[in-house]
Amino acid sequence: MSARVVFGDVVYEPGGRFGPRVQTDYQLVVLLEGTMRVEVDGVVREVGPGEVTLLRPGGRETFAFSSERKSHHTWCAVHRQLVGAELRVACRRAAPVLPVTRRFEQLMELGLGMPLTAGTQSHGLIDALGLAVLQAYLFTDARNARRDTDEPDALRRALAWVGQEGHERTDLPTMATAAGVSPTQLVTLFKRHLGTTPLRYVWENRTRRGAQLLRETGLTVGEVAFRCGFQTPFHFSRWVKQVYGVPPRRLRADSWGAAHADG
Repeated sequence: MSARVVFGDVVYEPGGRFGPRVQTDYQLVVLLEGTMRVEVDGVVREVGPGEVTLLRPGGRETFAFSSERKSHHTWCAVHRQLVGAELRVACRRAAPVLPVTRRFEQLMELGLGMPLTAGTQSHGLIDALGLAVLQAYLFTDARNARRDTDEPDALRRALAWVGQEGHERTDLPTMATAAGVSPTQLVTLFKRHLGTTPLRYVWENRTRRGAQLLRETGLTVGEVAFRCGFQTPFHFSRWVKQVYGVPPRRLRADSWGAAHADG
């Protein structure tokens, strides 16, 4: 990573806590699974799966995660020296929590997929990617401000349901009931705000969780597939290849090989 931009990924066990700390960067924290409660200068933010929160320099923060299950989140920290005056003003005015859009998700995946040595070889690229992530958040906020506020609430309920029921069989009517809208309305919400369909979002979300298990455990591909709600190992493998460009065993081998080289 760059000295001025850092991408990260962490899983907290049930009951995990972090802080208090004083934030030094502009940091975007994305919850993928579980629950996350962030207190910033005495004000509480509840962040659900599929949501991202913006943390600004100077804030005193404390994190509390689900007491019942693991919580998985990623982040992008951008040093304040990189953030110009116009962006700082936009960050002060931005909503503290937003749903993750497909564009934002793709930028985060690109940053998280960068080798650890990339920053030493191409500072400009990593810095630009960090700023792009921050601008994608601000763009989402500006776009949401022009829409009916009830729609993000329904989307938030759907994303929270996905996070809590991540290993169960699912279908569009069940998701729509959890969101409190019709299946047609739910499809419209996902396409408008996230640039994808509800069921595609489910399988991509489960694929990311499966990739995390491949990297961090010795579970077989079949066991990972079962735990993440896939019907068969082949179904899981097809989605891993679609999202990451390689089959599960190659994804694990590449990850473990990089970790061994770093050690």
